[in-house]
Amino acid sequence: MGSTCGKYFKKQKNDGKKPLFLMLPLSFFLIEGFAFAFLSTAGMESRWLFFQYNGYAAQELGQVNLWPLAFGVVWAVLLSGIVYMLPRKAGRILYGIFYFLFLIYAIAQTGFFLMFSEMLWFSDFRYASEGSDYLDVLLSYPLSWWLSIPVLIAVGVVVLRKFPKGKAGWKRCVVSGTAAVLAAVGAVFLPKLVFLNDSGIQYAGSDYGRAQSAEAAYDNMFNAHRLYQVCGVFQTAVKDVYTHYIYPITPSHARAMAEEKEAVESYLSAKTGGGSNGMTGIFAGKNIVLVLMESMDDWMIGEHTPTLQKLMAEGMNFTRFYTPGYGGVRTFNSEFCINTGSFLSTSGGYAFDYVTNCFDQSLASLLLEQGYSTMVYHYNDPSFYSRGVFSRAMGYQVYNSYQDYVTEETQDSLYDDQFLFDNPSLSNSFFREGKKLNFIITRSAHLSYKYNEVLSYWGLKKYPQYRGLTGNEETDCAYLKARLVDDLFARLLQELEEKGELENTVIIAVTDHYTYGYKDVQSLLELSGVEDTLLLERTPCFIWSADLAPMEVDKVLNTSDLLPTVLNLLGVESQYRYIGNDAFDDSYDGFVPFSNGSWISGDVAYDASTGKVISISGEQQTVTADFRAEMAERVQAFIRINNLILETDYYNNPD
Repeated sequence: MGSTCGKYFKKQKNDGKKPLFLMLPLSFFLIEGFAFAFLSTAGMESRWLFFQYNGYAAQELGQVNLWPLAFGVVWAVLLSGIVYMLPRKAGRILYGIFYFLFLIYAIAQTGFFLMFSEMLWFSDFRYASEGSDYLDVLLSYPLSWWLSIPVLIAVGVVVLRKFPKGKAGWKRCVVSGTAAVLAAVGAVFLPKLVFLNDSGIQYAGSDYGRAQSAEAAYDNMFNAHRLYQVCGVFQTAVKDVYTHYIYPITPSHARAMAEEKEAVESYLSAKTGGGSNGMTGIFAGKNIVLVLMESMDDWMIGEHTPTLQKLMAEGMNFTRFYTPGYGGVRTFNSEFCINTGSFLSTSGGYAFDYVTNCFDQSLASLLLEQGYSTMVYHYNDPSFYSRGVFSRAMGYQVYNSYQDYVTEETQDSLYDDQFLFDNPSLSNSFFREGKKLNFIITRSAHLSYKYNEVLSYWGLKKYPQYRGLTGNEETDCAYLKARLVDDLFARLLQELEEKGELENTVIIAVTDHYTYGYKDVQSLLELSGVEDTLLLERTPCFIWSADLAPMEVDKVLNTSDLLPTVLNLLGVESQYRYIGNDAFDDSYDGFVPFSNGSWISGDVAYDASTGKVISISGEQQTVTADFRAEMAERVQAFIRINNLILETDYYNNPD
């Protein structure tokens, strides 16, 4: 019997005429299964379990969406059919290309999602090298993720080695081709079945509605992860390539963009409110210091930041300011938004693709018209996020990189944001003659939060008392880095006073994002005093001037609201309309739209990733179906128009 079995399996191994080679579709489906384990609703909820050390209990899971697995089956059959009807050599080559490219794609997407709860478009992968300094966060990833990768690589290698021999006969070609065609038809029509789940969603009768629907996610592609939830990792990748690289070179795309520009104009023209109010022009003619506080979270403000605490208490403190992530990068997204008034596109455009756009509506461009000089100050190289080019596009005359002012012996100076004032050349530039806008991008509070990280290591030599301060290494390092940011502000006030410019200067400080590099999520929730990860997006934002009476602005605001607010306070009349709103416009109720369809309005938040309605105040909130439909419409409209502002180069012809 053993001899018979051996002959049977040998025959199975070498018979290239078998109509099915089950390892082919199985291997492709395993890629979808791997992605599903970390990108599905269940994976998204359970991911928090991997980043905690204190027994954090995940919230009850909602119904798991299995549609990605259905699409995984379809694509496994489609790709296998194409590969299997080719001769062995050609089939092996094509299989290797298909399998390993999709595997790399799945690894990158799941890896990014584990940290940011978002997925990337292909254009966003061009930012990857710019985040290489922070690869140590990969050490916190779940063991199951790490173990799955070599297993999947091994599967691909085995299939290549065991690829069926023999010529692709006509029967094999017919069967494989038929399977591929049927699978392709399935890939086209299967989304229609997914859309049937939208029947319970109220659309409020708007062209921009359906923000939570599968059909909107599939057609509008406003968020990569939301698209994945509809059609799985294979179809997401293919749809991304077609929509962002093939369709734009067709004549129909140019016609569509002209129509879309009209849609932007219609949306912005329909906005109510605006105009002068009691805060208009209170800072007219003053010098401006705009500070982007890298990773400076709200919970880090306190006893370790006496200067920041003082400035927020004495100035205009925006207590409910949120910095949602759009596009593929967090820091540059906020940097771009506070300067131009709109977020990066969520539809897959690389930020640098829009560097030739017109940004006459930006803060720096408008202040240049008012006779200001405009400069940027940052430690990083101008090629990082293409800031050297983009800053000029946004109206800044000079991008000052601290790296241009250090020697090999003084490289440690780059760890200190105060180098701006320690270096005579930079300081003289900062305090140049005339009205000026100085934009400072800090470094000190950026991840990671470990004692042996280079910036933490340097900071501990200055403030050794932070080692072991709280019993939590991450918290110790975060407070240490907050102290370093505070030192910059203390030095800024000192320098302004010594130069006689304190009374004539407005300081505008805003954070780019919360401390997403802090891996102990349960501790982070407790430190921030919130119960849901969506609410972690609240970050510090304040405006200070020596003659300003203290005030707290409690309206819910988002990053795009800052530019219209600042222009109003400066009394700068702009001919341009913005997607954001002036915080002091009484007709603006305030809200925060997130790129995945989540939102915050008043004391209510909605997390689209979990379907939960969250009470921010802790009091019972009644949210009607009509209100949720209204907010779905509002968020979807915001996302779509925000994307089109960039894609149509709207401000190149505001009239």
